[in-house]
Amino acid sequence: MGIPSNDSNTSFLARLGLFLARFCLSAWIGAASLFVIVGVTEVTRGNFDLKTKDVLVALRFPAFYLCGVTLVSLGLLGAWVAGNSDLFPRKRRITTLVLLAIVLAVIAVDYATIYLPLLQMVTPPGQPKSDRFVTYHTASKWINLTGLVFCMIAAVLVNWPASPPRRIERQ
Repeated sequence: MGIPSNDSNTSFLARLGLFLARFCLSAWIGAASLFVIVGVTEVTRGNFDLKTKDVLVALRFPAFYLCGVTLVSLGLLGAWVAGNSDLFPRKRRITTLVLLAIVLAVIAVDYATIYLPLLQMVTPPGQPKSDRFVTYHTASKWINLTGLVFCMIAAVLVNWPASPPRRIERQ
């Protein structure tokens, strides 16, 4: 006798969607965290001059946004495809979908209204930084943290084990 599975009533496509959501959201949390750790370490301890730091902004951040949009979009698609099941209850799924839509909106707003103006401020590289730069940089840190926290909550929702379905025993 094997251990009974609580996913016996869940289709392959739904399980695949849940896997995609779990994998992609967890990957984005890890990738974004590593990006921040490496980026902060390079800037604070890398002994780079101002020009090199500015060049790094132009080189690294497009990949950051592309990776974020790709992984969060795939996570959203996976959560959508997963449907309502014993493995992914309806309230948890709807909350996840809303959170991921918010994360994508946060990424888009950050890119368009904060990153692109910051990029203009560091082009050409090596220019002195204005107070406006500091304001935008601070805003970028907070908006990215907000998106990451919302994504982390969504990742917890998709990864948290579902309660086994209740079975009514007849006497």
